[in-house]
Parts: sequence; structure tokens; C-alpha cells
Amino acid sequence: MTKTRKLIALPLLAAQILPLNLFTSLLLGISRPVSHWSPACGVPQRSVVFPHCTMGDPRVKRQYCGAVVCLEAAANLSNGVTMTHQGAGSESESAQQFVDAVSPAVFQRVEVFDVSGLRVEKLASWDEIKSFDQVWNELLAASNSQTIFLTWEWVQAWWRAFGSTRHLVLLTCRDAEGDLVAIVPLQRTWENIGPGMSGWMLRLVGDDIGGSENLDWIVRRGHEAAAVRAVLDWLEENRSEWDTLELNTVPAHSPVAAALRHELAVRRWRLIVHEGVGYFRWLPDNWEAFVASLPRNMRAQIRSRLRRVQSRFTLQLRRCESLEELPECLAHLYSLHTKRWQLRGKSGSFDLTEKRIFYTEMGKRFLERGWLDFWQLDLDGQTVAVEFGFHHDTIYSFLQAGFDPDYAAYSVGRVLRCLIIEELIRRGIRGYDFLGGADEYKQRYGAQRLTYLSLASARPHSWGAAGLALRDGADKSKAWLRARLHEKLWAMLKRAYWCLPGGTKDNTVRSGGSKVPGQILRNP
Repeated sequence: MTKTRKLIALPLLAAQILPLNLFTSLLLGISRPVSHWSPACGVPQRSVVFPHCTMGDPRVKRQYCGAVVCLEAAANLSNGVTMTHQGAGSESESAQQFVDAVSPAVFQRVEVFDVSGLRVEKLASWDEIKSFDQVWNELLAASNSQTIFLTWEWVQAWWRAFGSTRHLVLLTCRDAEGDLVAIVPLQRTWENIGPGMSGWMLRLVGDDIGGSENLDWIVRRGHEAAAVRAVLDWLEENRSEWDTLELNTVPAHSPVAAALRHELAVRRWRLIVHEGVGYFRWLPDNWEAFVASLPRNMRAQIRSRLRRVQSRFTLQLRRCESLEELPECLAHLYSLHTKRWQLRGKSGSFDLTEKRIFYTEMGKRFLERGWLDFWQLDLDGQTVAVEFGFHHDTIYSFLQAGFDPDYAAYSVGRVLRCLIIEELIRRGIRGYDFLGGADEYKQRYGAQRLTYLSLASARPHSWGAAGLALRDGADKSKAWLRARLHEKLWAMLKRAYWCLPGGTKDNTVRSGGSKVPGQILRNP
């Protein structure tokens, strides 16, 4: 990189290192580069003592791997439950207000049982939970988290495809009688947890890749608060196994999220909450009512495009019905999806072998359960559009799609979606879930906006809490800088930053458009 381009990147780098962030990073970096520290890295413990701190004082020394932070300012960063709204603008303030409003309503609506002494057990191998295939979905049906993305079939297929580079940390909670009360399927990966900091991150199985949405803990109704307390107790007792706990795409109405937020406040853990967006459309009893509910321009477009395609081609709508058809249908999906994205200079979602393995494994299991809705549109015998989805409890979820750009003039993707919705209505499906992402086209179908929560937390006075504090500060600084720079200058700074050592460009896009981390660091 030229000297000029390095200078151009300086403002973007400065946005990640506020004075307080830099001071805390230097304090943490007394003896080792921060990116090398973790309780698992084997660096000898070393303490830094501040002479004016007394026992019980919030500045009392806290040991880390390599150094100790005893500064009151650092304690303020890592203590308590904080929200991203602090100095971050109206969007993050709405996240705080939303959670404040939702939490009491959730607790009032959910029957709570007095359960004490739940026993938590950790399972670290998929072989240990093979016997869960029946009780898993039974517990899911008895929970407030009834979504296809938490079923045994989805989770098992996801782990078989993506689990080889991750550590399984599956926690179960049982009551005094030995009955299963909760399943918390977590994965552990070694990742960036803050600017210049790496550590062990715990996330839900299904997160990060594959298109999972509506993720949550699986907890029997009324036992959410007890399960949250038991799991947090376990995490505190096993602090060497993790640094940050991140729960993404959690429904805003989740009783587990409400209980977790309350308990984290009591324990004064560090908590950062972000909002995500999804869209959902309830379906009426008949196709005519659905069309009538759309905006006038959309109604006219649907009718004209259907007439145009039907007048020029022999149209056939096909649904994958057997395991024998699945490979060919998937081949059409991969081909059409990739062909479209290559015209934009991108590789699409299926350049990863693991992603294709996942769709094959998940497709087989969903076919066996009768959940798979994998549709193809043929014009004159040629497949020109596909949509991969599935239904569960009368709700259809759209996961991925592809269409032939050569037929873009006929809007074959939209034609296929309309034909699918008409068929879903005929079969009695009550809702169409567009999943995550704020894509404008979803609103044209009359979809309602949903809110997802992403909760990142860590123990107070911990390596993970310091990482979250630095990351939160960097995010706020970037937002401040982004709001004040011209769009072209911002793009130029980002390109220059990607060229710096360690700079990465994230091209990984989840279906629906929501971003996911594009790089996972290898385990040390």
C-alpha cells in the first residue's frame, strides 16, 4: 500500500481507537500483545497493583491472562448492564426503549413456576446427544420458542455441515426429579471479541452461517427465569471456557431474553443489545383477498406479469417431493443463484462446500418430515427460477432463491413467489416469513416489520467485558464518523482500510440481507 493510502485510512482506524479505548488497550497490553491473550493461551498470570485500591473498592485488582485492569474507569466500562444507546443516537435508544417495554409484558404473560436447584450438565460431543432426537422436539413444543430453526432436524444438519471447526457446549437443565427443563445448544469459537482482542465466544448452534433466524434457548414454559439463573451460575463456575456470550437473532418477545436481561442486571454483567429487522406476512383464506390487500401498483404488476408469462410460455410449477429429486433441484438452486450473483461480481452463498452439505442434509430431513417446500418454475420445460423454503406449524419460511438472469425481463422470481403464495394459501398455510433483512421488496408484499435482538454479554471485570467495551466504543466511533463523512470519502476510507494488514472485507451475506461475520479465527 502506498504511503498516501495509509494516511487516508488513518481516520477510519482512529474511529476504532478512542482515547479511552487506547488507554485501556495499553493498560491491558503491559506484557503481551492483546490479540494473544486468553485463559486458554497458557501465558503466565501477572498482576498490576494500584496502591490506593482497598478491598471492596470497585477498582480492586482483577487478574487477566498477562495483565490486570484495576482502573476505576475500566471497572465502569465492564460493570453493570449497559445498552448501545449511550451516545449512539436514536436507533440504539429505540432498542433500549423497546426492550424496557417488552420485558415486563413478557413476564406478565408467562406463567412462572417456582423451580430451584436445577442441575446443569455439559455435553461436548454430538455422540452424547444422539438419544435426544425425540425429547428435543418434545421440549421445543412445550416451550415459547417453537421455530423450525431450533428443531432437532435443523440443528443436527447444521452441526454436521459446520461443526468441524467449532466446539460443542450443549447445556441441559434438569429438575430435582431428573426431568429435562431446558436445552441451551451453544458453540464455542476463537474469535475477535474487540479491537485487537481475541477470545472464546459462545453462540447458539446455528448462528453465524446457514441462515438461521429466531434462535433462542429451548426452555419449558414457565421455567425461563430458573433456567437462566442455573446457566449463568454454570458459566460463572466455568469462566475459563469462555469470554463472551452472544445470542443473535433472538425474537424480541422471547421470555428467555427478558429473563436473561433481568438476571444480567442483578449480577452486573456487561450487556450490549442491538436490534435486527425481519419481515413477516400473515396470509388470508384465499388468493383474491391476498391480492386485494396489496398496494394498487403491486396488484397491477402481479396480474400483468402472470398474464405475460402464461401467454408466452408453457408454465409449470413443481415442488420437490422425493429424495430422488432433491439432488437435481439443489443443482438448479446452486446454478441459478450463482449465475445471478456472478453478474454482480460476487460469488453468492454457495461457494462454500459446507453450505451445500448443509442444504443437502437439511433438505433430506425436512423431506422425511414433510416440511420441505422447495419450488421450481419451468417455462417451456426449462427451469428458470427456484425458491427454497419450508413450513412448520402452518408458517412458511423463505430461505434462499435463484433465477435465470436471461429471463429477468419476465420477473420470473416474482412470478414464482406469487404462485407459491397462492399454493400455500390453498394448503392452509397461515404465514409467510421473509426472515431477516430490511430489503424493500418485502414491504411490497404487505409484510410487517419484526424485531430481533442481539445480546452480547460478559462477566464484570473480565477479558470479555473489556473486549465488549472496546468494541462498543469502536462501533459508536464508526457511526459518528460515518454520519459526518461524504459517502464517497467513506467508501474510499473503507477500501484503504481493507488493504491494511489484518483488514478484511466481509462479503458474507445471510439470506434476507443481514450481515454475518465473514471470518472465523482458527482455534489457537
